[in-house]
Amino acid sequence: MTGGARAGRDGGPGPWRRWAVLLLLGLAAWWGVSPAPANAAGPVGADDCHTAQLTDAHTDVDLRLENHARSVAEASGLMTVRVPTAWLYASDLLLSESSEPHRRAMRCLLRAPDTMNRPEEWRTHSPRVSAQASWVEVRYETQFRFNNGGHFNAGPWVMDVHTKQWGLSLAPPPALRGAHWDRVRIDLGGLDASQVTPRPSGADEGHLMWSGLGRTGAAGPRVTVQVIPPWQRAWAATSASSEPWLVANAAGMTTWWVGTSIVLILAALRARRQPAGPELTELETSSSTALWWWGALKAVLGVMILLFYKALINTADLLSDKPPAWLDYSMRWPVLIGVVAGWLLVVSARPRRTVLMAATLLAAGAALVAADPSLFGLPAPLATPTGPADAGFAVLVAEVWALQWLWLAGTALWAWSLARQGGLLRPTSTPWRLRRLGPALAALSLLLLAWGTWAIERKWERISWLADREIAAYHTQHVASLARDMASFSSQIPTWYYTHTWVLTGLAIVALLRARDLAPTVPYASPTPLDRLLLAVFFAVVVAWRQGSYAGSQALAALWLVLDIAALYGLLAIGQRRAVLTQHLEGCDGSPQLCETITEAERNDLINRARRYRELTTSLRTMDQAGGENALKRHAVEKELSRLHRWRPAPGADGAPRPWLPAQVTVVDVALSWGPHAKWWDNARRAAVLAAAFGLPGSILMVWMAYSPQGEWMRRGVYMFGAPEMLFMFVYWELVWAGAGLVLGALWRLLPGRRGPARALSLTLAYALLIGLGLLGNLITDQEIGNVAVGISLMLLVLTLTSLAMDADTFRSERRFWPNRIGLLLSIYQIRSFSAQVAYILMQLVAVLTILKFFAGSDTRWK
Repeated sequence: MTGGARAGRDGGPGPWRRWAVLLLLGLAAWWGVSPAPANAAGPVGADDCHTAQLTDAHTDVDLRLENHARSVAEASGLMTVRVPTAWLYASDLLLSESSEPHRRAMRCLLRAPDTMNRPEEWRTHSPRVSAQASWVEVRYETQFRFNNGGHFNAGPWVMDVHTKQWGLSLAPPPALRGAHWDRVRIDLGGLDASQVTPRPSGADEGHLMWSGLGRTGAAGPRVTVQVIPPWQRAWAATSASSEPWLVANAAGMTTWWVGTSIVLILAALRARRQPAGPELTELETSSSTALWWWGALKAVLGVMILLFYKALINTADLLSDKPPAWLDYSMRWPVLIGVVAGWLLVVSARPRRTVLMAATLLAAGAALVAADPSLFGLPAPLATPTGPADAGFAVLVAEVWALQWLWLAGTALWAWSLARQGGLLRPTSTPWRLRRLGPALAALSLLLLAWGTWAIERKWERISWLADREIAAYHTQHVASLARDMASFSSQIPTWYYTHTWVLTGLAIVALLRARDLAPTVPYASPTPLDRLLLAVFFAVVVAWRQGSYAGSQALAALWLVLDIAALYGLLAIGQRRAVLTQHLEGCDGSPQLCETITEAERNDLINRARRYRELTTSLRTMDQAGGENALKRHAVEKELSRLHRWRPAPGADGAPRPWLPAQVTVVDVALSWGPHAKWWDNARRAAVLAAAFGLPGSILMVWMAYSPQGEWMRRGVYMFGAPEMLFMFVYWELVWAGAGLVLGALWRLLPGRRGPARALSLTLAYALLIGLGLLGNLITDQEIGNVAVGISLMLLVLTLTSLAMDADTFRSERRFWPNRIGLLLSIYQIRSFSAQVAYILMQLVAVLTILKFFAGSDTRWK
């Protein structure tokens, strides 16, 4: 075989690389090659708008603030302008939105020359234009969020956002200063006004109105209102632009991740000292070692990505009045840290040499761009308002692609390594080769890059929809904006990937649990204390509800890790007293717990005895209904039932009295509490599969609820991770259902309740308790509660259906005697109990539908 052939098959410059490079270069040149007209000019001032013809125009303005039950305050504005048809550009308003005459007319009515581009102004749709005999009416609707401090334009308003007060100033466009301003209305939404200028014509409970402002022609604002926000909204508005708050938030998130890593490391060390069987197996050793390394790596990456740069800037500010100039490059250094962290993620997974070499080359090139941008024609901050040359912009696009490849490769390699070392994959699985891994990751990186660039372009269209595209400066501004967003894209990639590595943490825990299950001669019927710790961490990382920030702060994020783990341990403490298998046998001193008297070999006998118990109880019920039954026959049935209630003596205890089950426990309860499989891990795996299947409709529903609001689609469409985030949300909910099912099945023998639905209810209560604690913070900070009611209802429904299927699987040997599972459950639960169970499920479905109907009402806003 020739060297060229080997290179093409084992990571050399094969055809896939050439196509990837061509596609990448084509994408980078998408914006840069379009020529910019140099001689065109457009209306840039009021004189070009024929202002004298607009003195008969009439304008109404409405502004409504929304303050309660939301994370950040919002403002919704409506400006209605009626211009006479005699205005030179009136007919242009009726043209296509993409035509330059239409934009020129809109610029005159809606903009001042120096406020064409507005990143903070949002619109659900373009202005609506309607024509009458002598008027053309324009309805211009805008939205604004008080989530950042500074000076912003939204509609005809100027928003001045500070920590202690917000200023709302009506600043008419120059062309409309001489028009009739008939009416201005402001709904403060419960906020207190500290200053109002001029005196309003009417005021009623936070509703201010001015009428007949007339044609003053003044250049200043017509109306100015100073409002005092509550502390929750003030914090939320300024936390994104206040360096101390940024560091506090980063420290809170970092503490959560590092705290999780510490627990993982301690669990891995305990797994080495406390094997599942008599001796530590090779699989346990490799899996616990992988968990240890993953916990340590996650802690290091968390400090690097979430905290290091922000803490460095803040420390420099405290120590010096003038920090070093190199710290001012807000995007350059996060990118460099992200490149190093991505390369470290790949290297620590110990890939093949070809993969390692490819990752090192990409990382070196990307790091060189961030370390010395001038070599590639880029400014020190990577992007400036003047914009780079087209070649420099192509370098930024390549930087994003390289970062995507590094983090995708590192994530995929660690997922494969954790699964293989925990026994989730075949031991013969070989490490991924570059010729298999490289093309797939390159294609996926290009797809993610394509979405990001499309979203960036849509963002530019949103903020510059009224800009004059025929002037020479438009192309420069366009490329400059794209370059800034592309540099921001590259700086956000490491954080986005890192905050999703909880999936790898869950995989690492499952892998270690699987490795311990494969240990020979495991003597435990239920999870050991170490297994319970691993399940508690798994519950906290994968299953528990993601609590949001409070008043824009995530400083208390680490508290939820402790509460989530404590919730599961609290549930186990209740199960220790109320679970069926933790009850002690009666009839002799020192009787063992039921879970200590059942072995894997005796499970079939237990199932047979439970089936016989059901047959005898059915016979008794038939005798009761028939009346006049044979007393001797009934006595024989009751005697056999008593024998089934007795338990077998322990081996070697010949002649000892036979203990019996507690009065409130039957042999059917014991069988159902044992579960469908002999090992607790098999119960966990079966429940996880069932829950994932039952949760599919719920996952679709939760994604739809999160993205159905029009405003949410509006924002996600211009978000660089919008489409990946939506797809991942579906995966997230599937992992939540599967993870909850795994915890339910693993702890099946330790949870309180005699039937499966009771166990499902207990786990759901622990899940809901944590959400209830989180809602206290939402109530204190007066922000939205989200879709928690639907989430809790779906969790209960999914786990209830899973538990019913688990109970049916426990007696799967009888499946051939029944036409369907419903008939089998009729026999297991008996007709009266099963009727109640059906009603229980129907009640849950009605609750879910009722909640959905409430949220889907016309007067209710999705939150």
